[in-house]
Amino acid sequence: MGETFPEVTLDLYLSMPEDLASRIEVEDGRIIHCEPPSPSHNRIQRNLVVALLDLAEKHGRASRPCLDVNSGLDVLFAETPRFHYRRPDAIVYRCVPRDRGGERKDKPTAADVMIAVEVVSSATVTEDLDTKRELYAKAGIPHYWIIRMAGDDGVAVSVERLSLSADQTYVSGGVSLRGKDLLAVDVVDPFRMAVTWEQLDRGFPSARSN
Repeated sequence: MGETFPEVTLDLYLSMPEDLASRIEVEDGRIIHCEPPSPSHNRIQRNLVVALLDLAEKHGRASRPCLDVNSGLDVLFAETPRFHYRRPDAIVYRCVPRDRGGERKDKPTAADVMIAVEVVSSATVTEDLDTKRELYAKAGIPHYWIIRMAGDDGVAVSVERLSLSADQTYVSGGVSLRGKDLLAVDVVDPFRMAVTWEQLDRGFPSARSN
């Protein structure tokens, strides 16, 4: 018989060593092991967060509400009846007050997230294109962006922007393609955002040699 594991609760998760907790996600109390991301994946993730954070800060100075951008944060989808969280590659979310209370402090819930982003690799195709698409939609996250890499491990070559419809499913708002579209991201909802391919390329060997 296969090895069985105890159901993961919020308290059990919070008691885990940080290096273990950072390598898993939890779905309905069940551990999901996450493959370590490639250097290319990490570069794109980092570069997108830097670009969007700058844009969010500019937006925040001009209007409200306060928005934040981050990566590597576990987003709570449910605490009961079974603990469920995921860790999108990047999120744009409403600023969470530290006095919200609880052990999670200023970590967001799915209700706080306005944009969830996943960078697809060969190991995460089904999760990103099917499982998380359905999960994020059911949670009411207004926007889901899917970034594809060249050869599943190169520069970003496409950014698909999905928007939540009235029936809680995602519909495509368009796809930006490298070599065809000037900008990788060019949207006005939830605020004006323009990100170039060059911004996403920062740190790649070919970019450093230019």
